Amino acid sequence: MSEHPEEQASLLQRAEHLISEKNLQQQSGAPISRGTGTFTAKIYVASALIILAACTAVAYMQDFNSDAYLSQRNGAEDYPLLGKNKKDKKNKKDKKCLDDEKYSSHTAKTAYEMPFAALFKDTRGEKKFEASSVINLDGVYYAICDNSWAISKFDSDLTPFSENNLMIGDPNREAEDSGYEAIFYHDNIFYVMRESVEHGDGPDSSTSYHAIIEELVVTGDDYEIQAQCSCEFEFEGTSKGFEGGFGMEGTDGVFYVIGLCEGNHCSEKDKADQGNGQVVLMKKTDCLWETVKVIDIPDTAYFTDYSDISIRPNGKVAITTQEDSAVWIGKLLGVEDGKLDPDAVDFDKDEHEVYYFPKSTSCQTLYCNIEGVTFINDDMLMVVSDKMKSGGKQPHWCLEKDQSIHAFVLP
Repeated sequence: MSEHPEEQASLLQRAEHLISEKNLQQQSGAPISRGTGTFTAKIYVASALIILAACTAVAYMQDFNSDAYLSQRNGAEDYPLLGKNKKDKKNKKDKKCLDDEKYSSHTAKTAYEMPFAALFKDTRGEKKFEASSVINLDGVYYAICDNSWAISKFDSDLTPFSENNLMIGDPNREAEDSGYEAIFYHDNIFYVMRESVEHGDGPDSSTSYHAIIEELVVTGDDYEIQAQCSCEFEFEGTSKGFEGGFGMEGTDGVFYVIGLCEGNHCSEKDKADQGNGQVVLMKKTDCLWETVKVIDIPDTAYFTDYSDISIRPNGKVAITTQEDSAVWIGKLLGVEDGKLDPDAVDFDKDEHEVYYFPKSTSCQTLYCNIEGVTFINDDMLMVVSDKMKSGGKQPHWCLEKDQSIHAFVLP
């Protein structure tokens, strides 16, 4: 309300008096004098209406300014000078955690975390770590970034500047960004997946967009490229391709790859149609990763986007979302003892849980850029975060957790 309540009350009382005086004259039938008297009465009434409107406007604006000021001080929301920003509806939704009596039962707990930049004695000149995927190989972790051609290697304890933490390969191997979005390992070869790359070899030299899977052999702090093969599955452009993936040997002895589409329906156009995620099962023939089948993710993973996928040898699956800052834990049927049956592979539609990453004390989304995920064990996850979006696309508090590795305990 107003900073001067005595003045506002006085104005309101004067306005009410003027209106009451005129109403009494009308109800009693007493004539309102002509000429100067009539003019004076009209001025009184008009003045009263103006005072009421002004008081209402002042009270509204001061209420608004007070709320905006307090919310900015408390870090609850980010208002521009006049009015709330476009994030207001989302912030109101996030604030439901304040009254959520079951918050702890569906929220992952942060165990420990560390920025990428603090892991390495030698970052090879890399200043940005736009992390996109991570895998666990017997307690040693390997992560990739979509802006870099290097592979980050680090131990599970995330010790800063440890001799065991390495940047493998030249981050600037090529002039363009790598577009690396998934990493997995099989038979001494690291497979890294580039999200979607323009191809100009279609019929009549037409343009098409396909992911590329590179096969890398690592020796010390460098790697050698063994193969670079395209995926048959076609995307609409370069921005919404495969965002995650894993590889697994099949029961038939064939090595299969599952690619996770970033957008719903594996589409750029319909990417935000929540609950319509898909993965693509592929196998390699010569130098082409042929599509075996497309598998729907259950709509219980009701996500705006899908940022990575990880699987345990028993078929337990984790699928993360950046936009919704959450993880879907489910089961992939047809997987047993680390082997995949290509005919039986499908998601169990009944077994699932959705867990959210921790919020701030005022229910802000802190983990704004969750990109990669892998299992530490059945009850813990190792997750990597991308760089926060610039240009005001994300609030300032997203900086705290970006370009980092995080260990979480599941409820």
